[in-house]
Amino acid sequence: MSTALRNYTKALYGLDAVVQRVPTDAWGADSPCDGWCAGDVVAHAAGVMNAIETMARTGQNALPEMPDAGDDPVDLWSRSLDDLLEALDHPDVLGRVGTYWFGESTIDDILAFGVWDPLGHAWDLGRATGLEPHGSDAIAEASMMVIGANADMLRSMGLMGDPVEVPDDAPAYVRFLALTGRDPA
Repeated sequence: MSTALRNYTKALYGLDAVVQRVPTDAWGADSPCDGWCAGDVVAHAAGVMNAIETMARTGQNALPEMPDAGDDPVDLWSRSLDDLLEALDHPDVLGRVGTYWFGESTIDDILAFGVWDPLGHAWDLGRATGLEPHGSDAIAEASMMVIGANADMLRSMGLMGDPVEVPDDAPAYVRFLALTGRDPA
């Protein structure tokens, strides 16, 4: 298993641990993501997984589209997660080269970059619903190594906010949240 796949899978299961605990009546709660409720956060995350699944299966670029979470965001999330993991569970899929989101890269590169999405949205969903996300410092550190160099590009695309000040010796997950424009305080 590649390090990127391991980290991405751990980040997915970190978000899954929050998704599975959200009370049914909390899906409409406002999230820290502008204009999104808790259900929208899950729908977005499912859309990103669906795009990665499509790229893994076809070798063709696929942009995330936000599906309708409907009345059962947990079901949407679970189906998208299962489909993605099945698509990644094939020999040579991680090394598949294509022209993906940021030019020529491999599926493994997409996973390394994509770690930040479930890692950050676990916090967003937890914040919206009053649940603790328990983000991994090791995964956050690995994600910062990848997205740190691309932070200005991601901000210019509206995908992350301006960095938030936190102490240099803060845990890696706190520093990750701050890098991505989330205020961990």
